[in-house]
Amino acid sequence: AVVTSLFQLLTILLFTFYFVADGPRVRRSVCSLLSPRRQREVLATWEIAIDKSGAYFYSRLLLAVVNGVALYILLRVVGVPFALPLAMFSGLFSQFVPVVGTYIASVLPLLVALLEDPVAALIILVFILIYQQVENYVLSPRVTKHTMQLHPAVAIGSAIAGGSLAGPIGAFLALPAAAIIQASIGTFVARHEVLDSDLTSEEDHEEIKRAIRNERKTGSTPKILDRIRRSEAE
Repeated sequence: AVVTSLFQLLTILLFTFYFVADGPRVRRSVCSLLSPRRQREVLATWEIAIDKSGAYFYSRLLLAVVNGVALYILLRVVGVPFALPLAMFSGLFSQFVPVVGTYIASVLPLLVALLEDPVAALIILVFILIYQQVENYVLSPRVTKHTMQLHPAVAIGSAIAGGSLAGPIGAFLALPAAAIIQASIGTFVARHEVLDSDLTSEEDHEEIKRAIRNERKTGSTPKILDRIRRSEAE
């Protein structure tokens, strides 16, 4: 499974390289088959895809740096040799090899530490387990949100869906695909003015939640909830 995933990833990277290197010719070939209006839409979508794919790889690289720096500091503290190459390997491999990369990237530092000091290996194992949870639920969603303008819930859901449909490669490609779809919808789908209502007011959102909690505790109906219910009745 690991070899298959690596082969698929390398195939995708090779295809992407040649596709990007010969991008202008490919775009001209595609656009020559379309009307001018469709050409503009295709080129706009193409530009969105390039932007979001670049943002995705930037986010992966940023997480790889954070992962590598954190592991490097720990390896130096516990006295494991080859701290820098091990940290670089772990950071890059864990971020750019989908799903299984996280586990493979953890094995090598653990083996080296185990040969030196079993206690150090145990410390590294605990660190890796904790760091993965922090990365999965805190760092990765926040980085994705800022680099790809993708909501954390959408990012997590996309990765799960991609992994279910196409395995590790699907999980790897799910985020840029979701970002491209979201950006394309934002570009081509018409948006309308939102009606002014307490239900759609971002400023009142926290106040509404507090009012609901207060109503459950006291049994009384706060004014803001009373206004909402009257507007719904009308």
